[in-house]
Amino acid sequence: MTSARNRIIEAAFRLFLKQGYENASMAELVAVTGLSKGAVYHHFRDKEALHDAAIDHFFLRFFSSTISGNVNSDKLDCVLDLDALVGAMIADFSRLLETVTAIVPDVGAYYRFLFDALPKVRPFIRDRLSGAQAAVAVAMRCGQKRGQLNPSLDPDAAAMQCLAMIEGAALLCVLDGAGEWDAAFERTILPFVESLRVRPSA
Repeated sequence: MTSARNRIIEAAFRLFLKQGYENASMAELVAVTGLSKGAVYHHFRDKEALHDAAIDHFFLRFFSSTISGNVNSDKLDCVLDLDALVGAMIADFSRLLETVTAIVPDVGAYYRFLFDALPKVRPFIRDRLSGAQAAVAVAMRCGQKRGQLNPSLDPDAAAMQCLAMIEGAALLCVLDGAGEWDAAFERTILPFVESLRVRPSA
């Protein structure tokens, strides 16, 4: 059963998508929840607090806190696994899109909400992208040390390509209206990662 707090957040999310943050009033936000004013204010002191909660619920919480720029491929215990790392990133993104489309059956809602909230979340996005790129690059260097990945590979450039493909695959789903992002990830990211591997000698 959906909690009252999540019910409020989901209703607010729909209204923020429809009208934008600036054009949605607290009175309208209370009305769309179907709850009393007191019930809404019990959880959220104002519109900004409710908007912040929606950003966290539909965006921030899906970015793994384990992805950090504090990784080092020079350590002897080079254990970062590229397949596992990329798989976790894809799974996080898939859960994000599934959560959004469960409320609003439109993958484009993710992008509309993201760009509306961008002034607030840009520092977080910059930090997470930097950390994710660093982690993927280190995993690639680990793979090179193990002899699994092409030694001529530029890990930093390939890591950025990998992140761009994840976001790009989802965006293409929005553009063609298919909404089949898992299949899109399988067609793009996984073959790319596979192409980085050292081919066994004939």
